[in-house]
Parts: sequence; C-alpha cells; structure tokens
Amino acid sequence: MTTARAELLKLVTLPALALTVGLTWGLTALLALVADDADPIPYVRAGFLVLGVLAASSEYEGGQLRTTLLGVPRRARLQLAKALVLALVTTPVAVVTVLIAGTGDAAYLVLITLLAGGVATVLRHALAGVVVVLGYYYVLGPFVRDRFDDGLWLPAAWTLVILLAAAAAVVRRDA
Repeated sequence: MTTARAELLKLVTLPALALTVGLTWGLTALLALVADDADPIPYVRAGFLVLGVLAASSEYEGGQLRTTLLGVPRRARLQLAKALVLALVTTPVAVVTVLIAGTGDAAYLVLITLLAGGVATVLRHALAGVVVVLGYYYVLGPFVRDRFDDGLWLPAAWTLVILLAAAAAVVRRDA
C-alpha cells in the first residue's frame, strides 16, 4: 500500500472528520436558508479550519504517529502524502459547501484547511491548533488585515510557508 493510500484510509475512517463535515454542510445549508444576502462562508470557515486541525493532529493525540513512522520512515514523504490526501479529501467537501452556500471559493477553503493542518502539525495538539487557527481567523486576522497591505495575505503563499514549517518540524523532532 502506498503512503498516500494509507493516509487516505486513515483520514476517511476518522469519525470526528465525518462529523465535522456533516456539521459544516448542515450549518452552511442553514445559513444559506435563513441569511438574507449574507455570505455564510465566513462562518463556515470554522468547519474547514477544525477539519484541518483534526486531520493533522489525530495521530499525535493517541501516539499513532510512532507506528506510522515505523511504516514510513521518510518523514518528508509522509508529510507530503498527508497534505496531498487532505487536499484530495477537502476539495469535494469544499465544492459541495460552496454549491450549498451559493457563494464562496472552494480553493480558498482547501487552502485554509491545509494551513490549519500545518499549524496543528507544528503544535502537535488538537486543542492548541483549534485555538490558534480560530483565534487568528476570527479575532486577530481582521485586526491585522486592516493595518497591512492585502498582498501580505496571499492564502497560497501562507499555506506553503506553514506546510514547509510543518514538514521541517516533523523531520527534525521525535515522534
């Protein structure tokens, strides 16, 4: 079994991820139904941020990462597979969410999910990851965006930086 296939199997069998996707779609449908001209996507981002954190931190919580590293000792390859699989799984979820909402950008939702996964990988803890990514997006982010040039906030660039930091952290530290 390839690394990506093994990561896909692990990811799709996590009950918390299915619950998060279901709640995200339900919230999107509810907000799209009751909101008058309001874009539900800013509120739905939380589901994608939590999805990324849960996907990345699930192996750290139970110590499963040690077993994974025995099977795939090349850590950079493992991190690449994890990111690709998370993007693969998140893309249809994001497309359906955007279709339900009638607005939004599926690529952006995939990018923030990957970014949240990178943050959780660096932090190695689900709760810390959720607090950091939700705190940034809903508290610190609007404050910072108002004070700096929009060019600093390219989602693809920041996602790449965080994913590279996550890969470096996994390669350099113990499981």
